[in-house]
Formats: sequence, structure tokens, C-alpha cells
Amino acid sequence: FVLRGVVTEYDGLQLLDRSLPVLWPLIELNHAVLNICLFPPLFFFFGLYYTDVLSSLSVLITIRQHQKRRTKSLVVAGVVSMSFRQTNIFWVAVYLGGLEVVRRLRRGRLGIEYHPSPTWKSVVYGSWQYLCIYDPLVAAATFEDYVKTTLSIAAACAGGFRKLLHHLMPYIILLGVFGYFVLWNGGVVLGDKENHVASLHLVQMLYIWPYIMFFSIPILYPYFICAIIPQQFITSSFRTGSTKHQLPRLIVALPIMAIMFVLVHFNTIVHPFTLADNRHYTFYVFRILLRHPANKYLAVPVYFYSAWAAIIAFGGLPNVQTPPPRPRSGNVAVRTESPARSNPRPRLPPPSMASVHDRGHHISKVLIWLLASTLSLVTAPLVEPRYFIVPWLIWRFQVASPWPTGDEAYKKRKKKIRTFKAWYKAVLYARHDHRLWLETVWFLAVNGGVCYVFLHWGFEWPQEKGKVQRFMW
Repeated sequence: FVLRGVVTEYDGLQLLDRSLPVLWPLIELNHAVLNICLFPPLFFFFGLYYTDVLSSLSVLITIRQHQKRRTKSLVVAGVVSMSFRQTNIFWVAVYLGGLEVVRRLRRGRLGIEYHPSPTWKSVVYGSWQYLCIYDPLVAAATFEDYVKTTLSIAAACAGGFRKLLHHLMPYIILLGVFGYFVLWNGGVVLGDKENHVASLHLVQMLYIWPYIMFFSIPILYPYFICAIIPQQFITSSFRTGSTKHQLPRLIVALPIMAIMFVLVHFNTIVHPFTLADNRHYTFYVFRILLRHPANKYLAVPVYFYSAWAAIIAFGGLPNVQTPPPRPRSGNVAVRTESPARSNPRPRLPPPSMASVHDRGHHISKVLIWLLASTLSLVTAPLVEPRYFIVPWLIWRFQVASPWPTGDEAYKKRKKKIRTFKAWYKAVLYARHDHRLWLETVWFLAVNGGVCYVFLHWGFEWPQEKGKVQRFMW
């Protein structure tokens, strides 16, 4: 029920606009929740005693309290979450605190709006002066917009520090509790501190992308279809009219891939446990990466394009209407009315189905998720699939499974089904996101394979005769 509530909030885009209704049909909502419960690393540990299930649940409960604006319950749930896994502090305090900052700043001053393509100076000045951040949609954004949004949020936070401080008190309390625990414990790690020393492991943020790609290829494959296959050869359900805004430009791709090469060369850390325990699948992944010195560098393009697909997925399906072209001129943040006026902005009519579903998420949501994921992963020298469960969960919540775009498509969904053929088409794809079925089949196949190997492919270590060792995540 907690998972369903969290997914409902994310799907309805209520964190962006509380006036919008929940637009996900009940059957698709329940199907998505079922798929998330079938997520292989999480599903496997339902049957074993690990803290990952309860740790993930505690993070979801904290997010739910944040959505319902229950401050006291949020603090309690956050402290409980940190007791399961200390790195949860970055999700219950940094991630949720970041969402609260953006929510407060997005209101800004009444009547302050940015030109669709503002200059760097106007972004910083407008954010500092009017506390109104530049935060375009992911579907219409370029790489420069991500940098502008980062500067905009930083400038607005600096300019409105006192205003934000009051609203951030629950998350500051959680950070204080975490700091007190670190001082009392003499470090972050409980238990075996010698083998779990925190270190800067930036390559963890490269490993997360093929992790997402492997488990979520049924969700992400349409983006690769639109990027690789010419538009005229794609069916109408995938046709965007233009994929120029989705494809990574060479001027952006080459420097980022160069940085990835540098990180792989200088910051690849192989923990002794990784190559000492052949029960875990990461043992075999690293054997492949380390079999030849060039293998780890050949994986860089996989990291890059997996990251590209995972990030643009925040913008919604590639079959939505392409956003209008953005003008190249325009320098300043535009004031359309005086901030001093007390009259509220006139209420606009509710958006149509097409406009709601075509909007997707804003850049700020991506940046906050990246920040929390980075902080929770880069201090861990050991690479384990369990560490990526919460980042994947938060990412999956925000990858919408919308209705077909347009009011006419919505009306078609409401028509009665009169024939078996029509029912068959409706269930598979006409009135249901077919990616959810592919995701279900994929997760069931992975879970079935992993469980079969765990139960039937046991082996013995020479130094521990008579004890059956089993493969696991």
C-alpha cells in the first residue's frame, strides 16, 4: 500500500502541481506496482534475511510522509530508515530536502518568468533577485539547461536562504541526528569497520547506468528505437517527428565520455571481497571487466548510452508530441506583473490530457536524484547490486507510463469493448502500456533463472567440505 501511494503521487505529477488529478488508470497503476515488487534484486531478498527489503520500505514510508506534509512522522520515519542503512540519510534528508527546496523556489515571485532560452547571466540574476528558478522540462532540455538549472537553484538558495531554512528544518534535524550518530559511533559503518572503510569511488556512478539498463530495458527500448531507426521506418506509436532533442550531441558526448575514461583509469576500485566470493554475480562481472586491460574502457560507451536513456526517460515516452522549437534569443528574466501586488495570479483552466502527459518531469528532479544517488554510492568501495535498489526504485517511480496522448485517445479508452479481438488489443497495448507486460515477463524470467540457479546449482568450497554454497545477487 505504501508503494502504491508513492507511485500514485509520482505518476499524477502532484509533486509538481497539486491541482492536477491522478491520471494513471487503476489497472496500469496496480500493474506498475506489481512490477516494482518483482524487481529481481528486491524480489530475491524477500526470501532471505537481509535488511534491503525493510530498508527500502522505510525510505518509501519517509517519502510518503513527505508527500502528505507530515513533518513529525517524516522525522521519525527518517530516523528509523537510517537505522536500517546509514546511507539512507541521503534519501530521507538530501533527496527529500532537495524536492522541498525546488517546491518552495518554483513558486518564486508572482509574474516572474524566464525566456525559453535565457542567457547565463539572466538565469543567475533572476534566480538571485526574484527567487524563481529556471527549470525547463527534460523533454525540451539541452545539456546547457542542466548547467543553467544547477546555477539557478544555487543562486536562488543563496538569495533566499532565510526563507528556505524554516521549511528545511525536518531535514536538518535528520542530518543532525546522523551527524551525532557518526560522532558517537566513530564512523558511519556499524560492524566490520576495517573492511568497509568509506572511500571516494566515483566509478560507482558509472556502474548504476548498465544496472538500470539491464533491469529496465523493457521500459527504455523505445528511446533506442527512436534514436537508431529513421523516423519513416518507425510505427506511428513511436514516431516523434524529431529526435534531435533526444540524441546526445558529439560536442557534449565526447567530453563526457572522456571524463568517464579518466574515472575508469584512475578510480576503478576492486574490493577484496568482490574477487574473493564467487557466490555473487558481481564476481563474474568483474572477472570479465578485468580479463583484459582494455575491457573496462570498452564498457565506457555502454555507461554513456545507458545513462542517456535513463535520464531522458524522466521526460516521458518518446511517442509524445515533440515540444515546440525554442528560440535562440532572449537575455533576461521577464517580469509580467509587479511582485508587490497582492492579487493572486488568475487561475488558468485545467490542462488537457495531452498537455499533462506531454510535460514529463523537470530538470530539477533529475539533478536531485543524481545528487542523492551519487552521495549514497560513491563512498562505498564494494560494488553490490543491493546498493542500487533504492536509486532504481526512485528512478522507476518517476518514469511515467502515461495514456496515449491526446483527448481523442483518452475517449477511445472509454469505449466499450465488444469483440474478443478488441479486448485482446486493449489488454496488450491499445488501452494499456505494453512496456508493463514486457517488464513483467522480463522480471519473471530473471527471477525464475536466479531462483533456479540458487536452488539447484549449489557447489562446495574446497576449504569448507560438506557445506553447500549458493549463487545469489
